[in-house]
Amino acid sequence: MTIRTIHLGSGGRGRWPIQRIAGRDDYESVALVDVNDDNMAAAREWSGLGEEACFGSLDAALNAVEADTVVVITPPDLHYEQCLQAVRAGKHVLVEKPFTKDMEQARKIVDEADAAGLKVAVCQQRQLDSLATTLRRLLAEGTYGDPEFGLMTKFGWRPRTHHSGHDAHSYLWERGIHDLDEIISVLGSTPARLWADSFNPSWSPYEGGGGFHGWVEFDRGVRFGFLCTFAAHKPASSLRIECTGGTIEQVPEGLMVSPSEGGDQVLVPLDETEAEEALLDGFRHYVEEGVEPPFSGRNNLVVVGLIQALGLASERREVVDFTEFMSPA
Repeated sequence: MTIRTIHLGSGGRGRWPIQRIAGRDDYESVALVDVNDDNMAAAREWSGLGEEACFGSLDAALNAVEADTVVVITPPDLHYEQCLQAVRAGKHVLVEKPFTKDMEQARKIVDEADAAGLKVAVCQQRQLDSLATTLRRLLAEGTYGDPEFGLMTKFGWRPRTHHSGHDAHSYLWERGIHDLDEIISVLGSTPARLWADSFNPSWSPYEGGGGFHGWVEFDRGVRFGFLCTFAAHKPASSLRIECTGGTIEQVPEGLMVSPSEGGDQVLVPLDETEAEEALLDGFRHYVEEGVEPPFSGRNNLVVVGLIQALGLASERREVVDFTEFMSPA
């Protein structure tokens, strides 16, 4: 089966699926939808499509071409209506993160897709990159025991505010959604309790939440801390997981493992992966065979809910019970 694809949004992050699909025989780009002429011109070159396959609206594309899937890579505030439109037109959906900025909206899309026998997945490709893949393998092998606590720090500078510039919790929705998804994937656990302080440095170009400090306690008792911002003057980052049998820490060359009994440190090179290709592979298996990937829309409800709950914890200045937060009203 060749998955015929409409690309809704062809600039910025919308470029990668067009470029990747051009080199595959299990997908076919059949339409481009964008309101920017420059984006459209570049996308036509990558895809080989002519003017007859270019449209200014999703409605026009859906009415003009036969397609199986819509790839939605547009500003996040448009995702809810556009994903619903695609599902109601009988199309599978692959949507850029964040799925939506509201868990109940995301749940509605998933529920309608399920009822129609359609598949929805979210571009959370960092859970498929070399770092996450290698960490997940090390923890699954159990050579260094079980994880008990960890810490992620990320300090960077991003002068352009992109689509989250007016959000109260900019970092959480723009970058934190990748950070949290990556840790959930690596640990294979579900959040149980959490606390957060979504803060904004005085020099930040964002209106709110250019930084995030918090912790998440997972259902297996693992605790993970975060201190991340894209409004720091000097870049730096770290990732460390303390296991019962040693420490796993990210270093420039890969992962450094320090055994608890004082043995020699072990440098583990990162596994070679192609995250974007793996994303397309997983989505194809989901559409064709019903094999649900970790980045399915339903699985991603936990990530969207977690970001929303962390913002709530920051606003309320209190610990949030995630189990209660995720319970249907």
